[in-house]
Amino acid sequence: MSTDPRLAELLASRICHDLGSPIASVTALLPQASNPAAHEILTETTAELGARLRLFSVAFGSSDELSWSEMARLLQGAPMAHRVRFEWAASPAQLSPGRARLVLSAALLAAEALPRGGVVRISSNTDGAVTLLPEGRDAEWSPTLVQLLSGGSMERAIAEGPRRVLAPWVVAQAAIQGAALNLVLPAGTAVPMLTLGA
Repeated sequence: MSTDPRLAELLASRICHDLGSPIASVTALLPQASNPAAHEILTETTAELGARLRLFSVAFGSSDELSWSEMARLLQGAPMAHRVRFEWAASPAQLSPGRARLVLSAALLAAEALPRGGVVRISSNTDGAVTLLPEGRDAEWSPTLVQLLSGGSMERAIAEGPRRVLAPWVVAQAAIQGAALNLVLPAGTAVPMLTLGA
């Protein structure tokens, strides 16, 4: 696992970027808040910003134990939620804070594999392993993730900057949790699924 402080720096930069757009919209609309149309957009945007902050606080911070349904609600705040749908297979499990952080971060990484939109299917096996499968046009896992899972260096992954930071973040979180990460191509699928060991 990398303890390189640059990983935290890149993650902070990425978070600021993903919060920047809704904050800019709120700032631009505030002077027009008395206008009903502007007020409606302002209300929607502040709700989006709040949902994104709640997701980021768990995916990149800490939390209590979370249920499967609570994590599904948190992902409604994903920056790419307007083009990517997250489908969760039912699971009765409660996840520890570290495990929830790993699963949510991996879900965001899976959404990045869908540049033209689509669906990320998330399921849990009876042994607690989690699988994530992105499905959509031009679906493709981050080359940074592929490189890391093929024995590539964390140093090289970090050098790719904030745009690719989710891959080294997920790999680092998996190492902390002692969870094996693998890309597996099941029969009948075009894109591998990411497995998070129990």
